[in-house]
Amino acid sequence: MGRLIPALCGGFGGLGLWMLLCGLRGKTLLVRPSGGLGRLAGKPARSLRRWITASLIGVVIFVITGWFSAGVVLALGVGLFAGQFGKGKALRRVSERSDAIASWIEMLYAILASGGGLEKAIIGSASAVPMAIRQEVTELAAQLEVRPLSEAMTAFATRMNHPAIDKVAASLILTSAQGAADLVALLRTQSEVVRAEGRLVIEADAGRAKFRTSARLIVGTTAVITVGLYLLDRGYLAAYDTVQGQLVLAVVGSIFLSGFWILSRLGRVETPPRFFELETSGLSEGER
Repeated sequence: MGRLIPALCGGFGGLGLWMLLCGLRGKTLLVRPSGGLGRLAGKPARSLRRWITASLIGVVIFVITGWFSAGVVLALGVGLFAGQFGKGKALRRVSERSDAIASWIEMLYAILASGGGLEKAIIGSASAVPMAIRQEVTELAAQLEVRPLSEAMTAFATRMNHPAIDKVAASLILTSAQGAADLVALLRTQSEVVRAEGRLVIEADAGRAKFRTSARLIVGTTAVITVGLYLLDRGYLAAYDTVQGQLVLAVVGSIFLSGFWILSRLGRVETPPRFFELETSGLSEGER
């Protein structure tokens, strides 16, 4: 009990300091909906929940073992890398987004091939576009009612922040201003490129699976051995009760965290960079 109170005070004090810093930096952690009850929402909320859980785990480990270094290292490990070595959610998001973009482009050239105009093709595709980009395409269709196609497409490309959308938007803007010999064939080629890029992401992730498996194996083996020694032969770990032992444990934990950081970097799925930005390219002036 003597350890629990200082640990809880330190943990809640650190949490309060972190929330204060987030407030000073303008980060939103809590959102109050119309119902009147506060709720956690979005990415900041998930990060907050993860770090609260990590802090509690660190406090529990410190209370049980008396090893401050172990509590800190474990809390940092959970806070920084929780969920990093499972089946990547980032990969699914990138893959779904690429498939959705390719499907939308296919809808556009199918409508154009049947004799529809550019604006008609965009508005007609909004109701059937995949959910991954439906909100953005619906907003684009609504903007076409009140804004020129060049301005609406430029704003759409900025929201999407994807190189394939930049190329599609540029093609549509130039076609609306100057005409194009075969826009359908161009869009068909772009959709094939997007699907090919999506397949490459999946294939690359398959190669990274061994790194995630290695990380889970290392964590599991280390945890089982440590818990087993602590329960069956506490004297074997008595050296870590000293100040020198805590320093050694901190160094070992830092090495583990560095290794996990490298593994997480290997498994990270980066958003493809934009080739150019329509808002600064001058294409939005094409219809004026």
